Amino acid sequence: MVTTRRSLAGRRKCLVTGGAGFLGKHLVQQLQDSGRYDVSVFDIRDAGISGVQTVVGDLRDQAQVEAAVAGCDTVFHCATAAPAAANTANKKLMHDVNVRGTENIIAACESQGVARLVYTSSASVVFDGRDLINVNEDAPYAARPIDYYTETKVLGEKLVLAANGRGGLATVALRPSGIFGEGDPLLVPLTVAKAKEGKMKFIIGSGENLMDFTYVGNVAQAHLQAADALAGSQPACAGKAYFITNAEPRPFWGFLGDLLEPLGYQRPSTKLPWRLIFFIAVLVELIIWLLKPFKTIAASEFTPMRIRIAKATRQLDCSRACQDLGYAPKVAIDEALQRTVKHFSYLSTYGNGPS
Repeated sequence: MVTTRRSLAGRRKCLVTGGAGFLGKHLVQQLQDSGRYDVSVFDIRDAGISGVQTVVGDLRDQAQVEAAVAGCDTVFHCATAAPAAANTANKKLMHDVNVRGTENIIAACESQGVARLVYTSSASVVFDGRDLINVNEDAPYAARPIDYYTETKVLGEKLVLAANGRGGLATVALRPSGIFGEGDPLLVPLTVAKAKEGKMKFIIGSGENLMDFTYVGNVAQAHLQAADALAGSQPACAGKAYFITNAEPRPFWGFLGDLLEPLGYQRPSTKLPWRLIFFIAVLVELIIWLLKPFKTIAASEFTPMRIRIAKATRQLDCSRACQDLGYAPKVAIDEALQRTVKHFSYLSTYGNGPS
């Protein structure tokens, strides 16, 4: 379904892929609030946002992508097949959406004369399970990405950056880390679900490992600033990738506790030796592999890589985004936590007794 575009004089025409999703909706709202954009959305479902024109379609369909991009001067490519539920093991879907879909977006931008393409990548593209301490964009891509989703984000980012300068197209890739906030479909709901199962009482390792979590509104803000930076003459950001964080790293397990406790759930507190837990996870994975020829067993969430993620430090330096994009997070972590907890108050145990 394609609705007619009507641009007001002086406004840029932009398209947000994945505009019905978590980050997409926040980005669309900020684009509207800026008063500088005529916004349209391309997604597999209607975004249902007032004042926004909608193109319902599939990134894997080149003709639909071309129709959606036509007439735009800026494209924000946020759409992705996220590593949730059945998607995690669906390598074909991941590749078709995250890689081939990105190829379709780039081809459409080139053929339709789009001037700017801002791509939503992931900070995980440099993470292979080992600690990241004050790492900047000079870090190489992970030789062994943590999952297939991350591998496809690496491939997508490479495609976007390689397209910079082709046919007058300027590109930039943003690498947000640990996005959370109102409407979050993954971090908060899954953490609460695990807490209800009694699985969030434990800390794997010392509990001192730091993580750069990032408020979704700040990530959306960075997208607008990246587009503005690309619009300048000889933009320093063109063809480059940038980490986007709140620049306030917090202890990983402490942050999860800051989300859970106000909702009535127990904070993670009991420390477990990570090497022992890692060994058990390896053993579980081996058993699943040995039984595979005889019995179909659902993929376990208790994997060695997840254990390494839970005890690793992931601290990223976003100073280049500050320098080249003018990025400075507007919403601090504590305020962002308050907004998030308030939004998810319906998941609270209060009224039924703390869990």
